[in-house]
Amino acid sequence: MQKGWLILVLLTSGVAYAASFDCAKAKTPQEKAICASPELSAADEHMAAAYRAVLAAAPFEMKGEVLNDQRAWLGFIAARCKASSSVDSSALASCLLRYYDKWIKALQHMVYHNGGVTFVQRSITLYPPEEAVPPGPQVRIGMDDSQPGYLNASWPQANPEAPEWKAWNKAMEAATLALASANRQPPATAWKALVDADMDMDVNASLGIVEKDLVTTTVDSQWYGHGAAHANLNFIQFNWMLREKREMRPEDVFRAGSGWDAAILGQCERSVSRQLIQELGADNAKIWLDNLPKELHGLILDPRNWLLDGKGLTIPFEPYAVACHACTPPPVTIPWTDLKPYLQPGFVLPK
Repeated sequence: MQKGWLILVLLTSGVAYAASFDCAKAKTPQEKAICASPELSAADEHMAAAYRAVLAAAPFEMKGEVLNDQRAWLGFIAARCKASSSVDSSALASCLLRYYDKWIKALQHMVYHNGGVTFVQRSITLYPPEEAVPPGPQVRIGMDDSQPGYLNASWPQANPEAPEWKAWNKAMEAATLALASANRQPPATAWKALVDADMDMDVNASLGIVEKDLVTTTVDSQWYGHGAAHANLNFIQFNWMLREKREMRPEDVFRAGSGWDAAILGQCERSVSRQLIQELGADNAKIWLDNLPKELHGLILDPRNWLLDGKGLTIPFEPYAVACHACTPPPVTIPWTDLKPYLQPGFVLPK
């Protein structure tokens, strides 16, 4: 943590200007910016209240993780929103307010319940070490390649009492970390290893179905290399067999040799072909259509490309997976009624 002002946002004093610390004792530029701005002062108060609510709602075993994530965020804004001779007070206040607003929203959704289980959404923000930060203004508003990169990571963790949930917790974080480092060789084994001064990265895991035997999560990673033409995106569907303590396999859902893959391939191929021809024209779409069956088949065979819900099985497409970035086709959903002839007798349809 940086400077004494950071820990003050965890406390309350009842002072009118900023509820989390005494403005009469404000010394740092950040403290003074908070006390000078009614809007920022209110945000500081709301953030402190939201944090206290999260800490009170979190299971005892997970309170330490909540505290660690709060400290990481405090360190991040201290490094990101600095004062200097080239940064006026209004720019400093705008920088602080921007990150306060984001963190308040994250805190408000950090503890939740699904399927009778309490979850805490881990949320960390990391930044390059001080020596990696270039000299000059440290206020970053919008996309600005002159400022150092960052890593935002968020993933759910369950109240870790039952052994099956302990296994899921470990696998969930590992899957999120693995996706974030998909383009690194060798892959990262810790979050800090992914922080790059020339890269902005946001990776998020969102909980889907929570049932007796199945837990689903969508994990997506978006990163922007400074100077690149656009951001990049990739994602997986993390489908977990809770009792077996492992990821889903095709045979968990479909009978081997039933022709399920051909059925899904046919529907996907027809839908994607129509979309590409409509957007690009038959001649321009041909370069993608020639390889479409092969590319689609590879996607269909991997449950990490299966989005499961009560409607059916959906195959989403990453940019460049089957077509150009600008012409990425929309997801294709195959209803469970169409897949019923191929399902395992014991497979329980998601609700």
